[in-house]
Amino acid sequence: MSGLCVERLASADEIRGVAPAWDALWQQSNVTLPTARAELVAQWIEHFAPHAKVRAIVVRDGGKLVAAIPLVGRRLRGILPVGDLASNYWSPNGELLLDPQAEAEATLAALVGSLPNLPWPLLWLELVPLAAPSWQALLKALAEANIACDARFRYEIGQIEIRGDYATYEAGRSKSLRRNLRKDLRRLESTGPLELRLYDTHTPEEVDARLRTAFDIEDRSWKGMRGQTVLRTPGMFEFYCRQARQLAAWGALRVAFLQCKGRPIAFEIGWMGKGVYHSFKVGFDEALREFGPGHLLRMHLVRHCFERGDVEWIDFQGPQTEALAAWSTHTYPIGRMAIATCRLTGRALLAACRAMAGVLRSIRGART
Repeated sequence: MSGLCVERLASADEIRGVAPAWDALWQQSNVTLPTARAELVAQWIEHFAPHAKVRAIVVRDGGKLVAAIPLVGRRLRGILPVGDLASNYWSPNGELLLDPQAEAEATLAALVGSLPNLPWPLLWLELVPLAAPSWQALLKALAEANIACDARFRYEIGQIEIRGDYATYEAGRSKSLRRNLRKDLRRLESTGPLELRLYDTHTPEEVDARLRTAFDIEDRSWKGMRGQTVLRTPGMFEFYCRQARQLAAWGALRVAFLQCKGRPIAFEIGWMGKGVYHSFKVGFDEALREFGPGHLLRMHLVRHCFERGDVEWIDFQGPQTEALAAWSTHTYPIGRMAIATCRLTGRALLAACRAMAGVLRSIRGART
C-alpha cells in the first residue's frame, strides 16, 4: 500500500464535497445502512449538530478513499466534551467505513494515528456494531497503538435471514406466535378486508404524504400522549421528509401500510441497502391493539420479502425485544466504545468514567 494520507473534514459541506468517493467506499464496505452515505450524514449534522465541531476522518490510498468515520462533538452528561458518531436514536447515520480490499492494518493505523489531533480528549461512541469486521479491526489497531479503549455491550439487534421459503421459516417460529397470528388475522378479517400496501417508488410529493399518513398513526398512540412522536418533536417531520426524499431518489425507501376496509391501521418505514431491509419506524392504531395489527403487518412484510427475492436479510434496527425475538433468526451486538484520544487527559477521563460506571452499577445492584 502506497500513498496513504489522512484528511479531516470539518463540516457537512466538506463531507458533501467528497460524496462520490465516500459513497463508493460505502458501496465497497460491509455497512448496509444507506443513511451512512455522504449526503445523509451531512443532513444529520445539519439537523442534529448544526453548531457542533465536526471531524470526519478519511484515509486515502493514492487518492482513493479506503476508510472514513464521521465524528461530531457533544457534551457527555451535559458537561464533558466528547466526540461521537453522527448517529442517534432518531436516525443512525455515522458508521466506520472500511474498504475490505484495502490493507486493514495499515489503513486503520493511519486513522488511529490521527486521533490525538481531534478537539476532544475522549471519543464516546454510543452506537457501535461491535462484532462487525471493521470495528473489530479498529479495536485491534487501537490496542497495537497502545491507545486506551473501553468497549461495553449494550443490547442486541434481531435479524431475519431470508433463506428458503416463507412456509419453512414460519414453521420455525414458536407455536404461540403462529397461533396468535392465525387468531388475530381471523378476528381482524371478520371486521373487513385486509390489504398490504407496499410502496417502493415515490415522487417527492408522495414521500411527504406517505410519511404524514404513517406519523399520524404514530401520533395517535401512547407516544403522542407523552409528546414523544415525530409530529410533536419540532423539526423532526421535516428532517424525515428530507431524508426520505433522498432515499427515494436512490430507490432505497420502502413504506408499507396494513389497511383494513381501506383505512391504514399499521405502518412500517424501511430502508434498503445491499440486499438488507432495515426496518426503521413502525406503528399501529392503538384502538385496534387487541387485533395485533403490528404483528400482522410484519407477517405480511416478511412473507413479501421471501416471495419478492430482492431481500437477503431483514434488520430490526432497534434493541431486541421479546416481540422481535419471536421473529428473529439471528442477532448482533451493539455496544458503547470510549477511546482516549489524548494519552494523558483522555486516559485519566476514561479511568474516571470507568470508576463512575462501577459505582452506578453497585448502586443499582443494591436497589434490586
